[in-house]
Amino acid sequence: MIQKSIREMVERYPVGPLLSGAVLLVDDEPENLEVLEALLQDDYVVFRAGDGKEALGIFREHAIDVIIADQRMPGLSGVELLEQVGLERTDVAGIILTAYTDSPAIISAINRAHVFRFLTKPFEAEMIVGALADASDHLYKHRAIAALVKLVSERNDELHSTQQHLLHLERLGTMGRMTAGVTHDLRNFLMGLSYLESEVDSFGVSEEIKESVQVGLSGVRNLLASLESMNQFARSGRLGVSMAAIQPAQVVRDAITVMRMDLDFRRRLLDLRLGADLPEIMGDARKLTQVLVNLMRNAIHATNSGDSLVVEAFSNGSGGVVLAVEDPGSGIPAEIRAHLFEPFMTSKGEGGMGMGLYMARLVAESHGGRITCSDRPGGGTRFEIVIESVV
Repeated sequence: MIQKSIREMVERYPVGPLLSGAVLLVDDEPENLEVLEALLQDDYVVFRAGDGKEALGIFREHAIDVIIADQRMPGLSGVELLEQVGLERTDVAGIILTAYTDSPAIISAINRAHVFRFLTKPFEAEMIVGALADASDHLYKHRAIAALVKLVSERNDELHSTQQHLLHLERLGTMGRMTAGVTHDLRNFLMGLSYLESEVDSFGVSEEIKESVQVGLSGVRNLLASLESMNQFARSGRLGVSMAAIQPAQVVRDAITVMRMDLDFRRRLLDLRLGADLPEIMGDARKLTQVLVNLMRNAIHATNSGDSLVVEAFSNGSGGVVLAVEDPGSGIPAEIRAHLFEPFMTSKGEGGMGMGLYMARLVAESHGGRITCSDRPGGGTRFEIVIESVV
């Protein structure tokens, strides 16, 4: 019943051929090899060897199913031969032939070499044929189970991957619906604020209030751009960029301007480092600004009031430009960092969607660059965006 079930499963699933039909005969007496070969050659592919060393050479060159070996031979005995074979492959059946019925040899064969069958000489033809058929059936079952287990494992990995992909698509769909509604409302809200910005001069308000309005509007516009990018990605799976020659230092200043509307940002100390003579880069200024804003918000989340945040832009010495944000927080655990730039991965627990760093990675890659995360000396985290496409 078990054998039938296994054969049905093998026929149903693509596990490949399980038996070669090859038998290796090993005996130091040629007449015994002649008799055995004549007995088996109509039903099996037969190989012959006069000693253990020759047998090992044949075994290593051909796909052998069953080895039938005499026990007492010069050099390697039958048990020693099968023991060596077992060290190299576990899916070969061994049959030992001997004129001696000593129990120690039988026990040794079973324990050391895992011999399938132990037959005594003189043997009947039916005995050899039957033992070989049993060994082949046993081997078929052994290899079939191993192949099916491997197939199940592979299919399970594929199923898990498909499941994760479907979950990813479901989340993207939900994110797209959410951002579409929020974007619509935010755009209407921005129209009213833009009107306020155009009228503020006529009211004779102070420069401080004007700046506050401008900073606030800059933040809203940046948020709207971020939501539109997420909505676009959720719908198409792509991130559109508008490339132009831009100044890296200006991107950093724009991001800081947006962050100034965040009260928690104002409670941190800003260490701004802008390299001299930074080259222009080809990039999408708004999307790079979004990335820096997201990184600075992450830095705020990881630090306390009074901590110092480093924001910098510098040439990397190979013609590219690096934009960096560094914080002295508690750092990011290694198990999270390994998946940090994957979608829906967050280090904020319930406090984040897990899309900010993934979108940052997409923006960096859309510029032909990359984003990295490393430990800050003395504790904390450093993110770097490397852009190689200089003007």
